[in-house]
Amino acid sequence: MKLIYKSSREEEKVIQKPLNRGRIVASTLDQSRRETLLRVDLLDSYKDFFGFREIPFSVSPDPKFFYFSHSHAEALNHLRYGIYEGLGFTMITGEPGTGKTMLLRYFLSKVGEDLRITHIYDPRLPQKELLLALLESSGESKLPPGELSERKLTEKLYELLLLAHRQSKKVVILLDEAQGLDFESLEGLRFLSNLETENQKLIQIVLLGQAELEEKLQEKSLRQLDQRILVRYYLLPLELEEIQPYIQHQLMVAKVDSHVEFTPQSANKIYEISRGLPRMVNAICERAMMSAFIENTKKISVQNVLEGWESLNGIKILERRRV
Repeated sequence: MKLIYKSSREEEKVIQKPLNRGRIVASTLDQSRRETLLRVDLLDSYKDFFGFREIPFSVSPDPKFFYFSHSHAEALNHLRYGIYEGLGFTMITGEPGTGKTMLLRYFLSKVGEDLRITHIYDPRLPQKELLLALLESSGESKLPPGELSERKLTEKLYELLLLAHRQSKKVVILLDEAQGLDFESLEGLRFLSNLETENQKLIQIVLLGQAELEEKLQEKSLRQLDQRILVRYYLLPLELEEIQPYIQHQLMVAKVDSHVEFTPQSANKIYEISRGLPRMVNAICERAMMSAFIENTKKISVQNVLEGWESLNGIKILERRRV
């Protein structure tokens, strides 16, 4: 969950438009609008109370917040190894919420000019569309109508790949949510991996997806592709002993008030509920801090964690009165 803070004064400016009869003041607002303004004020106070400069537990994958757990560090090493060794295919899989997209965003934030990357967010593209996306990322945005057949596009791509190779640049395709690829799309990727010199692949293909991707590759019809994926890693959730350091890391990066503290017992409870999935850890921590704010304390207890978890299941923390 990402909290969005907005000044109630700005909302009042929108509401309190001048009329011939005078101004509409807050007291004349309907009940739902007054409740909205109250909640906005409360969220502003929440932000000030903990001294946020940035939201520490956002579910949006900001690479600044990447945490080097044992599994995430290993996944990053596998990703780099597969690409820079030019092995053709690299595959990173994991359960939803383990941080695959965060891993990818962090990797992208650190790449140099030696990589030419095409990031495909929705991999369910026809082969022709994939070829066009690769050509566009290589600077070929306008092609004559006569060169839009798959054969012509592939020939043009091969020329550009050879040029990049001579310039010591690696061309990389990153495919998110790769478990959604159908047979034709996977076979198209295998075909692209055939573009090579005598001793090196000209294009590196990275597949990121859920565990279903591994299962799909076990199908007999995809055995040729399965055999070509030489670098694989299954991303694991955080371990119990990593929860407390992870929380401290998020708070430090967000420059939260140094007096904010998650007790060891609360960290254990967060692990128990979240099973170490970073997305769930973030959601529970954010709600637990809201519960602590209502109680006017910066020490987050097991009770705050439980109340935060309840709020994720529909019980509203904001309806409680602040001490």
